[in-house]
Amino acid sequence: MTTLQVRGSASSHSTSPATPASTAPATARPDTPRSYRPDIEGLRAVAVLTVVLYHAGLGLPGGYVGVDVFFVISGFLITRQLVGSVEARGIAALPVFYAHRVRRLLPAAVLVVIATVAAARMWAPVLQVRDIAVDAVVTTVYGLNYRLAAAGTDYQHLGTAASPLQHFWSLAVEEQFYLLWPLVVAALLAAGRSRGRLLLGVAVAAVVVASSIASVQVTSSSAPWAYFSLHTRAWELGVGALLALTAVPLSRVPRRLAGLCGWTGLVAIVAAAARYSDATPFPGTAAWLPVGGAAAVIAAGCGPRVGVERVLGEPLIQCLGRISYAWYLWHWPMLVLAPHVVGHELSTLESCAVLWLSLATSLVTYLLVEEPARRIRLPTLRWLALGGLLSATVVGASVLVITYAPSVTGSGATTSLAATSDERRAPGVVRRAVAKGLNTVAAPRNLTPQPADASDSLPHPSTEPGTHNTYELPCQAGFTQIEQDDCVYGDPKGTKTVVLFGDSRMEQWFPAVNAMAIEEHWRVITWTKAACPAARLTVVNPVLNREYTECDQWRAGTVARIRALRPELVIVGQSENVASSSVPPTTFAAATVQTLSELRRDGHSRVVYVQDTPIPQFDLPACVAANLGDVRACTFALDKAHTYPDRHRALAPALRAAGFGFVDPQRWFCSSGRCAAVVGNVLVYRDQSHMTVPYSRWLAPALWPAIQRAGRTGKEL
Repeated sequence: MTTLQVRGSASSHSTSPATPASTAPATARPDTPRSYRPDIEGLRAVAVLTVVLYHAGLGLPGGYVGVDVFFVISGFLITRQLVGSVEARGIAALPVFYAHRVRRLLPAAVLVVIATVAAARMWAPVLQVRDIAVDAVVTTVYGLNYRLAAAGTDYQHLGTAASPLQHFWSLAVEEQFYLLWPLVVAALLAAGRSRGRLLLGVAVAAVVVASSIASVQVTSSSAPWAYFSLHTRAWELGVGALLALTAVPLSRVPRRLAGLCGWTGLVAIVAAAARYSDATPFPGTAAWLPVGGAAAVIAAGCGPRVGVERVLGEPLIQCLGRISYAWYLWHWPMLVLAPHVVGHELSTLESCAVLWLSLATSLVTYLLVEEPARRIRLPTLRWLALGGLLSATVVGASVLVITYAPSVTGSGATTSLAATSDERRAPGVVRRAVAKGLNTVAAPRNLTPQPADASDSLPHPSTEPGTHNTYELPCQAGFTQIEQDDCVYGDPKGTKTVVLFGDSRMEQWFPAVNAMAIEEHWRVITWTKAACPAARLTVVNPVLNREYTECDQWRAGTVARIRALRPELVIVGQSENVASSSVPPTTFAAATVQTLSELRRDGHSRVVYVQDTPIPQFDLPACVAANLGDVRACTFALDKAHTYPDRHRALAPALRAAGFGFVDPQRWFCSSGRCAAVVGNVLVYRDQSHMTVPYSRWLAPALWPAIQRAGRTGKEL
């Protein structure tokens, strides 16, 4: 969520109208709910427009709230259908309900998924093809929302490109809800007999309260899980269900009051779409506005036609409402894959063209797939069997794509890195190897790690040769973690101790430090935290979507632990990109020096700062995979290797003035103004900013002496 952006990369909808759009209006008394709701069809159009315009970047920064509108609509229509059919037929109505879901949703969804997987095989970056095929398989079991939630909180894999199928998360939420909801409805209606609806209403109200509380709580602690999880979204479907259960009394609301309610609800939805943004903590309490707006529009239409329906009932809006499901299914994969087809990011005009193309495709899908599927009259069991067959077709197509995915193995000559075991000669060996790497053409056959495996080249201490600790996870605190165990590596019996302190840009040096510590009989303690700079600054975490208070607490606590430990050496490193662009270079440098000064306050430890590595700022393994014949296309300019060059330049004089030794690793990555993608047979970066484990380990004989000398002399090395 590109860095994984919760709403930017995954907002979507799917909804299952209980009544086909072509159903003729039923004659209704003024005090009874109407069976056909043109206002809901129009509300679908409003919802889908907000979402597609948001995804295309066309002026609605909070357009993701259209998903919430769809959840309310779906909760209303499905509950209305369920209650009526269960009251009439009992539990025998449930297979019919599930068959209806298959008939309504699956044909179009399967078409879009298979078409997307096929298009991805042709045009998507080669390293994404397998992941997209796996996403397709996960959609068949309606589990994509949890796959996305887990990916959104995995810091080591943040920044991966958006999947063209991830908009299926909302369909997963709905189907998870409706897997159990019909059983609950049937059980409560049967148990309550004459008061079954009242009992059901109490149960729904309890779900709404509990789920909304969970939504607020989880949003503040883990935004991806709040955004994608069923238990934090169920209340939105529950609000729709409550409307269905109270439709009769709502139909008796005075027309003038109902009209005001309808217009207010529509304004609330539009206001949320226009005023919210990716920076809005969501869903949390922010979801109350669009959900309340959708509920107000639906409640207003339970009686006779009111004012807002004059707008929502316009023929063009009704048409958009009818094809809203197909339009959403098609627009997102087209927007994601189109840049790969044309070879560049879409302009505003091109984005508009893609939306029009997706709209036309949706109309064809509606006419040739959705409507014919609705008209086919098959026995319930046959529809359920057909659903299984359609899902199996998706799995088969995905397995086929995975089996015959493009090769990402280099075809160049087998080679190897020059040995750097002689510490005196290591710096020169590294510089010559980097200069030679800049001229590497074909990727070596024995490239390590291979581009497809690069994302897993993580500095897991427990997997390092010679380590004696049984700790099985990276010694890096997660986003919400404040306290850490003692992560002891190197030579546990060593009499000297070195501590690694910082964020993942420090953690990436663990293989190098650990290798030399084992050889030199030092203990290594690594205390790092995801996206938490060493500089004494409060930053905003884009995954938690709020101030990163856990970082401040962890930093203060860890500094205190280090001072109490009194190690011989503390190595500090951090990303220069975590602090926002509003932080001036001098402020960032001063905040860094402040932390280093706290670590050195008692004078028991030498403190050395390792400056940030040059970063490609693009997915380097994906680039190499796409250019195996000439990896020079993946080298990058040194003057573009730092997101905030002024911030980078401000650190050296501040550290020098404060008397701290520091190491600039630039010369181990770049030569003659360019930075290498492949050095020898080693892939340098595992993603857009972190180096691979083999490259870190190879640099050990160059890094360790430089750190030792910088710690002794207090000078740059």
